[in-house]
Amino acid sequence: MGIVARQGFKAAISNYLGVLLGFLNLFFLFPKFFEPTELGAIRLLLEAGAVISSFALLGTNYSINRFFPYFRTDDQKHNGFFFWAFMMPLVGYTIVFIALVFFKAELLSAFKYDKLILTGLYPMLLALVFFSLFQTVLETANANHGRIAVPNFLREVVLRIIILGAGTLFYFDIIDFITTVWLMVGAYGLIVIINFFYLRTLTLIHLKPSFEFFTNNPDLKRDMIKFTAWLFLGGITGLVVSKIDFLMISAQKNLANTAIYSIGFYLALLIEIPKRTILQISAPIIANHMKNNDLEKVNSMYKQLALNQLLAASILFFAIWLNIDNLFQVMPNGDYYKAGKMVVFIIGIGRLIDMVGSTAGPVMANSKYYAWGLINFVIAIVVAVIANYFMIPIFGINGAAGATVITFLLSQGMAIYIIYKKMGLHPFEKRQWYILLILALFLIPTIWGKWLTNPYLDGMVRTIVLLGPMLYILYKVKISTEFNQAADKVVQGIRQRLKV
Repeated sequence: MGIVARQGFKAAISNYLGVLLGFLNLFFLFPKFFEPTELGAIRLLLEAGAVISSFALLGTNYSINRFFPYFRTDDQKHNGFFFWAFMMPLVGYTIVFIALVFFKAELLSAFKYDKLILTGLYPMLLALVFFSLFQTVLETANANHGRIAVPNFLREVVLRIIILGAGTLFYFDIIDFITTVWLMVGAYGLIVIINFFYLRTLTLIHLKPSFEFFTNNPDLKRDMIKFTAWLFLGGITGLVVSKIDFLMISAQKNLANTAIYSIGFYLALLIEIPKRTILQISAPIIANHMKNNDLEKVNSMYKQLALNQLLAASILFFAIWLNIDNLFQVMPNGDYYKAGKMVVFIIGIGRLIDMVGSTAGPVMANSKYYAWGLINFVIAIVVAVIANYFMIPIFGINGAAGATVITFLLSQGMAIYIIYKKMGLHPFEKRQWYILLILALFLIPTIWGKWLTNPYLDGMVRTIVLLGPMLYILYKVKISTEFNQAADKVVQGIRQRLKV
């Protein structure tokens, strides 16, 4: 098993463990631990931290993926690459910090319904942005050394365990709400420290810049400046597009609505588990193929990833939607949070389509046409703001979900089109239609709702009767070689255990 496969497998395990912990936290414990307004405030803090830290990155994460292969040296000094990798985010954070402090009153006034609680969380936001910023930088650096398993475990498992511990202390009145949130934010800081020392085990972190390297490579210097500037703008607009729904729900509605939306949104995002792992390890590989101008390998990965990600996402989406009513029935205050049911379906369908074009981002970012991505993102963010502004007052959180999907499909569609026109590459093939057709057919019986009163028994029966045959058909149709090979290994392992 190669390093990519090993790291991907280990990272996938962490992702699934993280999903279980996240599911436990968000669906069973946090609705019991926190009031809806408190839970909404925590979710808004985390989403706002992600958006703002993306701005402070100044495109560094994209630059690491694209340009580290040009700097890499056997003596591990890497021509002072890590000086720039750490310095640029520090500059970005300084700008962000000054802006957040200077415009604090104006920013908080946008959330007129819950201004008081958000004022108390504002200092945490400043710290969270810093930690999230360098978490991204260090994870990207580790990935470029072929290591994603440990950073994934820290982010998906360790971080969630600490957050769960903080919530538990709050529930038993050992600490107050403000202290709880500080512990959650501090968990991000701990992850940054561990990631830093892990990177030191992989390579020297040489912080002395090599100006001579840039002098000898003037074209590379110009390309880095141009690339980082364009991808910084594209990256920040792209993240704003993906988070604008949370921000505008909190501003136009209230934090309780944010809590309901976040639970439905998170359920739908569970179908992205395979995508996160696959893209994290494949992005540097795509960057290397683009550097070597090996479009044949890029095209092969483009189609293969699209097919397998759509297949995995379709299975996960069906399993979730099949048991959606049971999930809300067993969760604390489920009747209250059930208002987010259609958010799961709307966002889920949008994410399914996203799977087909998800590799378009790394392909475009590492091509000479990366500047086109900015035009795409600018249009997307305008559409996102307008769509959310008009749809949230009319349809509430379902309107936010619809606006997100509209924006998302527009952005992905444009990215796919640009890559096709400029490089002649596209991710489509007829087997994707087979997946969607099979999924649509099996969704029909779910229209009639629950079959049995007991949620656990109902979930078991529905899963056996519907999900089992769906998996069997997907296997027999031989849509994906990788899926069939994985299924054969599972069956073979079960047979061996039964013999023992």
